[in-house]
Amino acid sequence: MAEDNPNNPILSKFAVILAGVASAAVVVTVYHCVVVSCRNRGRQRSDRERLQQLMYQRADQTPSSVDNSAALLMIPAHKYHKGMELAGNDDGVCAVCLSEFEEGEELRTLPECMHSFHVACIDMWLYSHTNCPLCRSNATPSPLLQHGLPESSSGGLTDVVVQSRRL
Repeated sequence: MAEDNPNNPILSKFAVILAGVASAAVVVTVYHCVVVSCRNRGRQRSDRERLQQLMYQRADQTPSSVDNSAALLMIPAHKYHKGMELAGNDDGVCAVCLSEFEEGEELRTLPECMHSFHVACIDMWLYSHTNCPLCRSNATPSPLLQHGLPESSSGGLTDVVVQSRRL
């Protein structure tokens, strides 16, 4: 019956020890959660930074982006006029942005397949691709177009063989 007495010193010591252990457990748990949260935040930030660095390095190391920017200079832009017949675009729609061509907009027509696109659309596409977004044919001009016709040493005419491909 000693346990029923509220002034029992053993019971009050036990309650104090139990409260102290419980408080210590709560403090340790909160501390652990804070430390883990800070580590994860730092790890996520460093992972994100590493990923961005890899993306920038890949973009810098990609030879196609350099080649494509040079190829873009070889593909001339022209203005669109209503009624203009576009060889590869029967519907007069840019296949990249799906917008109709408007009067006076600048277009690029790819030399191999003759598909036409808005300048900004095809430039963005060709920055990361080397082919036509519609038919996947090579989008860069052929070496003959890039370097011009070869000069003949005799000053006469030069035979040029033109190959056509049908898709």
